[in-house]
Amino acid sequence: MRPILSISEAEVGQALTVRKSIQLARQAYVKRERELVLEPLRTWFTIPGGASFYFMPAHVIGLRTVSVKVVSVKPGNGNRSVPSTSATIYVFDSKTGSPLARIEGENLTAIRTAASSALATDILALKEPDTLGIIGTGKQARAHVPAIVEVRNVSRVLVYSRSQAHRAAFVRSVSKNTNIPVSAAISVEEVARKSDVLVLATSSPIPLFKGSSVSRGTHVNAIGAALPSSREMDTTLVKRSVLVVDSVEQAVATYGDIMIPLKERAITRSHIRTEIGELILDPSLLKRGQNDITVFKAGGLAVLDAIFADYLVSRL
Repeated sequence: MRPILSISEAEVGQALTVRKSIQLARQAYVKRERELVLEPLRTWFTIPGGASFYFMPAHVIGLRTVSVKVVSVKPGNGNRSVPSTSATIYVFDSKTGSPLARIEGENLTAIRTAASSALATDILALKEPDTLGIIGTGKQARAHVPAIVEVRNVSRVLVYSRSQAHRAAFVRSVSKNTNIPVSAAISVEEVARKSDVLVLATSSPIPLFKGSSVSRGTHVNAIGAALPSSREMDTTLVKRSVLVVDSVEQAVATYGDIMIPLKERAITRSHIRTEIGELILDPSLLKRGQNDITVFKAGGLAVLDAIFADYLVSRL
């Protein structure tokens, strides 16, 4: 039996360029839209007083691999110098079932999520944005800067998190890797108000700001909240938005940003205009006005992990 390949966070980061990651994400959504994916709805449970766990299996027809990602989420860990999320992807041979690889999943998750946001931004955002706003300073937040810059020429990056030290570290780190000015905002409302493209990348269980703060014409990528009981956007913002998701079925079953307004009867399921895969195949399905607020809400699809994992295993 062949030894199981172990792929580290560093190896993932070295193997996945921004451009290649966007290509792989596009491939994943297209395969899914064309019904070439076996992808059960993700399973999750929460330990009383403990962490939540997600299990995300997928297989793309024609690939030699099957992937299963296991994710744990505990928002309060950030206060104890322990990561609030962890992820591992297990890869198997699709024919024999033999284990092929174990991939450390935090970099992969951040990179493929940012690539998805870049695809959505390319389709939904105004063509000449000025400010990219980031709320959050973790791996997901940092990965979004080069991904968004790949599809839009922004003039500056504005970041906010509750920790002043984290904001300063983000500015130092991101400034080293981009020629675009990066600065810290003094409040979350400042980022919401001044951004043309806004990324929400936190583990906050409650809305980050008042939805009325977001300016008309803004595009929002909401990718942080992962539990049915948590959300980064309030009902006002969701109601104001032209709403696109990665998966309608998953959104109405597991995304608090969508589930809570639905339970409040503030929106109906028809408020979700379409899925990103449909837009990639036919961008004309949705016409955005200059004053529209567009929102891409994503919780992450197993097909993304499957496509990225297959690429890494074949390359490494």
